[in-house]
Amino acid sequence: MISQRKRIIIYIIVGVIIATLWWITKSKPLPVFGSIPQFEMTNSKGELFGTDNLTGNIWVADFIFTTCGGPCPIMSTEMADIHRTFLKNSDIRTVTYTVNPDYDTPKVLAAYAKRYKADRSQWHFLTAPYEDIQTIITNGFKMGDIEEIVFHSTKFALIDRNMK
Repeated sequence: MISQRKRIIIYIIVGVIIATLWWITKSKPLPVFGSIPQFEMTNSKGELFGTDNLTGNIWVADFIFTTCGGPCPIMSTEMADIHRTFLKNSDIRTVTYTVNPDYDTPKVLAAYAKRYKADRSQWHFLTAPYEDIQTIITNGFKMGDIEEIVFHSTKFALIDRNMK
């Protein structure tokens, strides 16, 4: 038979283990870097598309260019996985911005979207004048090189319903 003292020690050890596991697995809030400023760009359908189309949705954004031989195809494959995972959830969108607007026209972006089997009602491919893209990358997302946006971040941005 276990003595009262041993039983208390066992309870304390189990309690410490449970508390430690809880502390280790406790989720931390994601950092908020600011708000996405108002923008209006052109999507791969040749239509105007901007913050008004995204407000109220959760969305994931990335920055690529279609002729990239480096990380962009890997990023687009990952974005396609995110897109497919949440395709049936009408509250979640994926947004890909080009960092090479001189080449990546809406027609080029449409072909790129097709290559990744994108449902363009939920995965939006956007282009705009170079300066507009530079502004949203550096002032809105706070990602990438302000001088040369082709040196873009390989990170994804998660934006909440309030554009943060």
